[in-house]
Amino acid sequence: MNYRITSEQTYPLADFVRIMDEHHPRLQPALNEVAAKLPGSITITSIHYDYSSTDLHNQPVQMSSLMLVMLDGGRLKGDHLWLENRATQSSDSNVPTHMWNIGEVHVLRHGVLVSPDLMGMGTSIGRPVCYLCGKLAARCTVDAVIAAQLILSQHYHLTEAPLPVLNAGHSQGGFDALAVHRYMETTANDEEKRLFPLERSWCASGPYAPDVVNEVVCNRDKYLYGAYSVLNVMSHLNYHPECFAPDIKIEDFLTEEGIRTGIVETIASRKVGNKDLVKIVVDALGTRLSKLFKSEACKRGEQLYDMVDRCAKAERQIDGWSPALPISFYHLHADECVPVESMLEVKRLWGHLPNVTFEDDMTAIDEIPNRMGHAYSGGVFHRRLLNEIF
Repeated sequence: MNYRITSEQTYPLADFVRIMDEHHPRLQPALNEVAAKLPGSITITSIHYDYSSTDLHNQPVQMSSLMLVMLDGGRLKGDHLWLENRATQSSDSNVPTHMWNIGEVHVLRHGVLVSPDLMGMGTSIGRPVCYLCGKLAARCTVDAVIAAQLILSQHYHLTEAPLPVLNAGHSQGGFDALAVHRYMETTANDEEKRLFPLERSWCASGPYAPDVVNEVVCNRDKYLYGAYSVLNVMSHLNYHPECFAPDIKIEDFLTEEGIRTGIVETIASRKVGNKDLVKIVVDALGTRLSKLFKSEACKRGEQLYDMVDRCAKAERQIDGWSPALPISFYHLHADECVPVESMLEVKRLWGHLPNVTFEDDMTAIDEIPNRMGHAYSGGVFHRRLLNEIF
């Protein structure tokens, strides 16, 4: 495993809490309750590193990741590695994984946190790497954790490494957490299992059955998930070309209005985060998918729809296996981004399994600040992980 530490910075506990509180107020009061139980001598070291991995065609790619390490007097304070999965599509140093996000608070409970940037670094990759492609996310994320375990043992003299892994994610990160769980149970070799000793997973508000999500979104204009669909299709074209007709291009799927948004060029630049992508589309076209995609891309039985549907079915992470390790699912039924039908499909297949649990959040959209249910569900998910599960 080749890796390179690119930066390290240490923060006193009080500074880490202040920064998290300023940027992610939805965590209160859970953040301060956890921090209050820790000694004031605690520090948090933020480490960025590059690492080598491979894509779905076994081509080498250079990836990047964030790791947070909680130390007390120079010694590791904690006994787990928390893997925080989330959707990112930028290699710019100022966006998503290169800044502390809401899930980073879990370092205070478990000692080490890893969150890879699934877009890779700079010019090492000439195309968008991963969004809906959970299999690729799993492959690169496993390597991110292995590199982190090596960094801990080789640079922090952590003789207890490898640490047991707790695996979690919200939204697309929930889908990727499920893909990681599946990879470790069905595909991982002995060395990967040794360096990635998975204990359990939590998945929230994810598109676990992307074919089901696509069908719902194509028939109900209210869902913001449609704004991510250009990124989805671009990723599919790169990594599942067998699902598409020869020489098909992303422009073949889009309306003239959709092309004029500049969303294709924006995604290709890898300098914009998810929220900005949604804003670009919604500000220009609203939430109606039919304004962004040609009608034949939104109707079952049409060639364009069926090509995406084949790819979505290839990416379903719930078919053909039953998890042996514990895994929990959470979904807000009022989510305006990822339809609840995604979790209902998991329930249909796995609802009888004793080690798979489900939580249905029935909070009405009218009770949610700014009626932003998807963001609300992320805050609820992380607060519950902090205070209620452990």
